[in-house]
Amino acid sequence: MPSTYRVPSTCATSYPQIIHMPYPSLQYCSRNLVCLLGVFLVLGPISLVAQVRWDGEAGDGQWTTALNWVSNQAPAAGDDVLLDNSLIAGNYIVYLPGGNASVTVRTITILPALATVIQLNLPASSIAAPALTATGPGYGIVINSGGLLLNSSGASAGAAVVAGDSFRINNGGQYTHNTRSAHAALVSVLSKQPGTEKGIFKFDPPGGGYTFASTNRTYGTLILSAAASNGSLIYASSAASPFTINGDFIIELGVTVNLDITAATTIKGNYLQQGGMFNLASQANNNTVFIKGDIIQKAGGITETSTGLPSIELNGDINQNIEAAGFINNSVAFKINNSAGVTLQSGLSLPFKLSLLNGIINTQSFLLTLLTGCTLVADSTSNNSFINGAMRKEGLAATAYFLFPVGKGNAQRWLELKNASGNYTVEFFKANPHTLSATAGAGIHHFSSIEYWSVLSDATPSPSASVELSFDNVNSGGVTDLTTLRVAQLQSANWIDAGNSATTGSAGSAGAVVSNAISSFQFPINYFTLASSDAFQNPLPLKLMSFNVLQNNNMAELKWVINAGWQPAFFELESSIDGIHFSRLTTIPAIASQSVYQYADPKSAVGAWYRLKIMEKDLSFLYSAIIKPQAPASLQLLSLLPSLVKTNTQLTLYAAVNRKAQLAIFSADGRMVDTRQLHVETGINNFPLHTSHLHAGIYTVTIYSDSATSSVRFVKTE
Repeated sequence: MPSTYRVPSTCATSYPQIIHMPYPSLQYCSRNLVCLLGVFLVLGPISLVAQVRWDGEAGDGQWTTALNWVSNQAPAAGDDVLLDNSLIAGNYIVYLPGGNASVTVRTITILPALATVIQLNLPASSIAAPALTATGPGYGIVINSGGLLLNSSGASAGAAVVAGDSFRINNGGQYTHNTRSAHAALVSVLSKQPGTEKGIFKFDPPGGGYTFASTNRTYGTLILSAAASNGSLIYASSAASPFTINGDFIIELGVTVNLDITAATTIKGNYLQQGGMFNLASQANNNTVFIKGDIIQKAGGITETSTGLPSIELNGDINQNIEAAGFINNSVAFKINNSAGVTLQSGLSLPFKLSLLNGIINTQSFLLTLLTGCTLVADSTSNNSFINGAMRKEGLAATAYFLFPVGKGNAQRWLELKNASGNYTVEFFKANPHTLSATAGAGIHHFSSIEYWSVLSDATPSPSASVELSFDNVNSGGVTDLTTLRVAQLQSANWIDAGNSATTGSAGSAGAVVSNAISSFQFPINYFTLASSDAFQNPLPLKLMSFNVLQNNNMAELKWVINAGWQPAFFELESSIDGIHFSRLTTIPAIASQSVYQYADPKSAVGAWYRLKIMEKDLSFLYSAIIKPQAPASLQLLSLLPSLVKTNTQLTLYAAVNRKAQLAIFSADGRMVDTRQLHVETGINNFPLHTSHLHAGIYTVTIYSDSATSSVRFVKTE
């Protein structure tokens, strides 16, 4: 029995509310089918709407050949046409007639089987307008996944394809507008429903420049191509109402897109540029292009060529990626407004303005560059908006101040350059600067062991700036006195006093300290950290690097590591059965130049707690955190000292049992430059590392054992 029924006209006249359902479908009166039942009893069987299927029996692919249809009769005006694989397997193409011939049907559905392509082609020889009309209610034209409607009409005016009600391109389906004929009316009835976001509407007209409809228009996935125009085509569009792309926006090679849109443009999928140019403001419009997906710029450029000040705003709901292999120039602003953050998949250079409204930019191993003239809008107090990685600013020229809102993880630790000239790359490291050097120079009593910054300048133009380092209460190790707070710079393997020319904020809270004027920022003297000139103020360093206890049967094995170069008087280990009341377990002397200590407690009680009391030579003391025994790790990397290396350094590992491990050294660009096998014995092991064969630079040592890895970094000097 055919799957579609037509309600008699007598019923439609009395009750005009007709419900249309896509194939297979049933039309019926909305008055509880009473009219339909009455007509059936009075008039007899209901008249049927013909559904015509393609069987391709003639083998010529022509729509007008009757033998190609299951009824051996070409579709008529009242027919529902189905192009599927129920009667013919595999891919096939159906050609509509050329010349002045016109085809009218009720509906057309293209429904290929999985991994099959079915095309309906309107040839360039067709000059009728319209040449294909779907009059039916609901979705007059439906293109499902694997379906393609190729409109290559040669009509000089009017619309070649008309959908009287709605036009639906489901995900995986495609309509290609390969013609100069009109398209605006077709786009106006394009479905916006879920499941159509990846349905492709592709423009590929032959000839010269082309204007596509955007005013209050919504596409699924929109592709602009220049293939039919010998690889070069300029698209234009203007709109005063919102322009929306529910899927991806794809600009192919040779395409230039000129927007003159005063309303917002929204791309809910990805922006993919394979080449050409995307001109956000060809006129004096200040429009914003909102992108919720990734930016994938394989080539080409993003620009503006008028007096407008357009912007791109990333405002997705999940992390967004940026791959910018092309370029961005002129007055194009960039805004980050995504709490889930943005991740660079390539370097990114911005010409005009960067606004960090909400969300962290994770640069990974790539570089975010603000070119000469590019300004920055950022909140230095926010841990929700900053640069997690390296940031470069070019073209500073006696600039009174320039903020680098850098940080790591979920915390911003900004740095500002004052009265600065030159090009600078800045990065914050939540790591121990003692691994670069543990030696304090004249005027510095002690310095941070938890954080430092890199401020690296080009040799030309000649750099000059004062460095302002931020501090954030306990997150910086504690600032108790602003007058003795110092900026320390690494020079000749010593952390020297770079001065305190000004401070902001307050002790015990957040603020900053400004160095004296500095004129050299080249590697390896490009590192800066917070320091103190007074032994009893600003306890910046975490002198105790680590303290842990492992449960091994009935024995507690305690290990701790202190900063190299720090020499306390002795240690007292204390234990407790409730974590509140502690008693002395043993006293262990501090040994000159020793940074790793251990002790085994053979009388460890189940549920015992431990803490370490460290006595200074001036009889002051500090406590470690209170800890409980944990299950032993198979292999632990304890230290690499020194980490500012000229020839040799030493790696210290702890192993729970005898085992083998693989050591690898990687350069800053990720190349493996050395590798060796390690035979690690139970307990603490020291392995010398010879680095004389390495060039100056930053390296990472990684230890591989079973499925676990651990890494530590060092700096090689000449």
